[in-house]
Amino acid sequence: MENQKKIKKQTVSIGDVFAVKLPDGRYGALRIVNCDRNSYLLATTPYIGETIPMIENNVLSKTLLQNRFYFENAPAICWFDGKIPGTFIYIGNIQGTKKMRQSNYGGTWDETTGMEALYEWRWINDRDNFEKEILEEERKIEQLMEKLMEKPQKPRKMMTDESFWYIISLLDWESVNDEDEVIEVAVRELEKMGVRNIKQFEEAMSYKLYLLDTKEHAKNIGEYSYSKNKDDYFSPDVFLYLRCEVIAKGEGFFNAVLECPVLMPKENTFEPLLSIATEAYERLTGKEFQYITGCDYETFSNVVGWK
Repeated sequence: MENQKKIKKQTVSIGDVFAVKLPDGRYGALRIVNCDRNSYLLATTPYIGETIPMIENNVLSKTLLQNRFYFENAPAICWFDGKIPGTFIYIGNIQGTKKMRQSNYGGTWDETTGMEALYEWRWINDRDNFEKEILEEERKIEQLMEKLMEKPQKPRKMMTDESFWYIISLLDWESVNDEDEVIEVAVRELEKMGVRNIKQFEEAMSYKLYLLDTKEHAKNIGEYSYSKNKDDYFSPDVFLYLRCEVIAKGEGFFNAVLECPVLMPKENTFEPLLSIATEAYERLTGKEFQYITGCDYETFSNVVGWK
């Protein structure tokens, strides 16, 4: 099997099988079960062993079923983008591999892809230590997020204001009976602009919602305005959807409300604004939109605005 380490696979095809080196020194394996341009649907196999498996090994044609933590017989299948990591070892191709479909998206291939077999092995054979490690990692992540939330958030690359407000101007308020129809023209136009612009639109929208996420704006939404009185009802979701309404009303209204919080809408909300980029992306790519913006638009995210 040493010769396999020298094989460099330039292109990826359905049925290709790769060995991955696991952190404990053993090997796992994954199989390509679908391709879409520069994206690949990977199925992690149940194989885990001391040596690189031969392509004739029947286990390589199977898909690992996950049962650790919250999983219940969930197939380890996920979409990944990018080039094959240099550490992956090409084993061969299983002819006649059935083309599979799945909407889960895992990001870009890297050395951690295909580790599910080890996680499942530890769940069965080393659960106590495994759970402790996961809980410790979660604790560290929570501490890191707390520190990050203490600082103002910054947007990533955003769509220009001219392009963003052009998309917003396409909202069809004549379709008052169906909010999904209101955003239809805007979704179609954004879809034509491609993935990069879809993400930059989402970034710009999130940043504008973030700017409106302040205590003063929350105190001016009518009957359910934010108050220090704990007995008064305040809904973070309603406040978010009211902020969506501000943006949906266009650039002039947004700028006015940003400067003067008392102009915040008191009744009308527009939650569908949050779906424009998602709809455009899913129509264009056929995949789930899983993009994390630099600024979080959820209520209370703007720590400076809530001081």
